[in-house]
Amino acid sequence: MRLKNCTVIVTGGGQGIGRAICLKFASEGANIVIAEQNLDTAEAVAKQARVLGIRALPICTDVTDSDAVRAMVSETLHSLQRIDILVNNAGIFSHTPIEECTEEEWDRIMDVNLKGPFLCSQAVIEVMKKQGNGRIINLGSVAGRVGGLFASAPYASSKAGVMCLTKSFARRLGKHGITVNAIAPGVAETEMTKDHPEMTPQIPLGRVADPIEVANAALFLASDEGSYLTGVILDVNGGLLMP
Repeated sequence: MRLKNCTVIVTGGGQGIGRAICLKFASEGANIVIAEQNLDTAEAVAKQARVLGIRALPICTDVTDSDAVRAMVSETLHSLQRIDILVNNAGIFSHTPIEECTEEEWDRIMDVNLKGPFLCSQAVIEVMKKQGNGRIINLGSVAGRVGGLFASAPYASSKAGVMCLTKSFARRLGKHGITVNAIAPGVAETEMTKDHPEMTPQIPLGRVADPIEVANAALFLASDEGSYLTGVILDVNGGLLMP
């Protein structure tokens, strides 16, 4: 029970990697806030998590809206009294060719994938400072390291931004006992990647990731085992990219 009595916010926790992180953390004793735009999926995950004997709170949240983010943080504190871990998982994917990418698509991807983690992290900083500790874990991507193997330019750019944002926050928050790290997954078996082309021949392990394998990495960064890591980008890609 590595996270017993901790409170964890997982944005986009209703499906895919976010869902896997919620259930993994719940199995380690954490109380979970599932911050999702789709309240139905958030409630479904909350129901599964409660079976594990923890408290689970689904909150309808738009991570691109600062007022909604602050309201989510306030509701979390009202219900669970503290915030120990924030996992910025919410994101949207695209593979639109550069020539066809609209300004609206660029703005939407940047809003969700980059502004969202910034707003959510910003909103929990004072809480974590007062506690004297905290963990922020961001979801980057192998696309942000290489410019996108299949992903669009705005998606790859947003994830590169997330990974740089991670280091920026890590440098400034370490003195407050707050660690900030990121995970850069390769291809995982989720609804988001259902249209992704076959890439297993390029992956040394010969398969795409199960979302639980990304959740395991998040657990490591959130637990005491990861206490001396900050500003780290942890690659979880089966060997697809070896920086």
